[in-house]
Amino acid sequence: MKKITMLMALFIALTISAQQHWSYQGKEAPEHWSEMEGNEKCGQSKSQSPINIVTQKTKQDKNLEKLFFNYTPGDIKEIEDNGHSLQFDFKEGSFINYGGKKYNLIQFHAHEESEHTINGLRYPLELHFVHKAIDGSVLVIAVMVKEGSENSYFEKLKIFKGLAKNAKEDTDIVFNPENMFPKNKGYYTYFGSLTTPPCSDNVTWIVFKNPIDMTEDEIEDISKHLPKSNNRPLQPLNERTILSTK
Repeated sequence: MKKITMLMALFIALTISAQQHWSYQGKEAPEHWSEMEGNEKCGQSKSQSPINIVTQKTKQDKNLEKLFFNYTPGDIKEIEDNGHSLQFDFKEGSFINYGGKKYNLIQFHAHEESEHTINGLRYPLELHFVHKAIDGSVLVIAVMVKEGSENSYFEKLKIFKGLAKNAKEDTDIVFNPENMFPKNKGYYTYFGSLTTPPCSDNVTWIVFKNPIDMTEDEIEDISKHLPKSNNRPLQPLNERTILSTK
């Protein structure tokens, strides 16, 4: 009986591993994600991300909420090169209230080049700050990065530069993401999905209108820990409406 239980556990572990085995190239590239067990939504859902945001086609809404962040304490507990991105995991305690719901800050990670485009413009880098509510719904804040001046606050995380490929580093860095966000927090918002498997479509996207600066070297330091072009191709907007702050 014990042997059977162990074999079942091994089978389940292998099944989960197979479901998670995806990439951005070859037979495991985005165009094949929906063929993998557990990732069917990547090809079936009509609310997928990322998208191209055409500013003239967005709907301005004066009633959109201003963003208030509760990011204290916002300690980063772990930095990981996970094979798909460079990811920074937060300790519990930071959150944002939006749409009458509390979303806890979980992690942020990077995509090169940007996944979303604005009027067809693709930025060198896009950062995703992932938040999750108790009901399982997700809110992601997308921050575009352009080449410019040094981002001195991001340098607080410079320990990642020595991180080995596919490695993790435990940290205790006090870090408030709001200090990296653009000063003007005007944004676009729409209902979409995760941009990686399983492509769950229960995601509220908040895409800042204004990018932040990083130097060419800072962008390069991040890209060293990313697969080549870890961005999912643009998805159809279908019948969705993109709202915009004024």
